[in-house]
Amino acid sequence: MDKILKVAVFVIFLNILVVNYFLFFKTQPVKSEPKQTTETCPSVCTNIIQDSIAKIPTPVCSCSVPTPQVISKTKTLSKSVSFVTVPGSGSSLSNSWANLPGTEFNFNPNDYPSLKEAYFEANMKLLNGNGQAFLRLFDVTAGIEVWGSEIQTNKQDSTFMTSAKLTLRSDNHLYRVQAKSLTADTAVFNSGRLKLITEN
Repeated sequence: MDKILKVAVFVIFLNILVVNYFLFFKTQPVKSEPKQTTETCPSVCTNIIQDSIAKIPTPVCSCSVPTPQVISKTKTLSKSVSFVTVPGSGSSLSNSWANLPGTEFNFNPNDYPSLKEAYFEANMKLLNGNGQAFLRLFDVTAGIEVWGSEIQTNKQDSTFMTSAKLTLRSDNHLYRVQAKSLTADTAVFNSGRLKLITEN
C-alpha cells in the first residue's frame, strides 16, 4: 500500500512539473530576429575608401619582354668591268702637250648610271728609251685636261700603263689623246682604252 501511494505521489509531482514547464515557456515572449537594414555609406566614407584605393601601389611587372629580332637583308653589289676603245695612234717630239690627230672620241658617263670608276689605259713607249714620255686625255668640249689621266714611261719597249682614277665631267664630251716628251726622243702612243668599273 505504501508503495502504491509513493508511486501516485511521484506521478502527481511529475505532472505538476510538466504543466509548469509548458506554462513557463508559453508565457515567454518570442524574440524576433532583428530586421536587416540597408545603410548607405556617407560621402565622407566614400572619399576615404577611394583615397585608400588610389594609394595602393600598382604592381610593377618584372618580366622581360623579348625584343623582336630584325633580320636585315643586305644586298651584295657586284662589280663589272667594261672597256671603251680610244681610236688611233700617234707620236710627238714636243716637250709640251701636243694633240695626237685621229685619237678623238666621244664619251658620256651618264650612259653608265652605275659607273663607279674610270681609268685611262694605253700601250706606249719612248722611242729610244732615253728620258721620259707622257700621255694624257684632254677634254676638248670643256677645254681642260682630264684630271688623273696622265701616264708616263721611260722604256723603249711598248709598255701597258694605267692612269689614276679619272674625273669625268657629266654629259657628252669630245676627248683626244695628248703626248709630250722631256727629251729629244719621241713619245709614242700605240693604242688605248677607257676602263670602266660599274657596280650593280
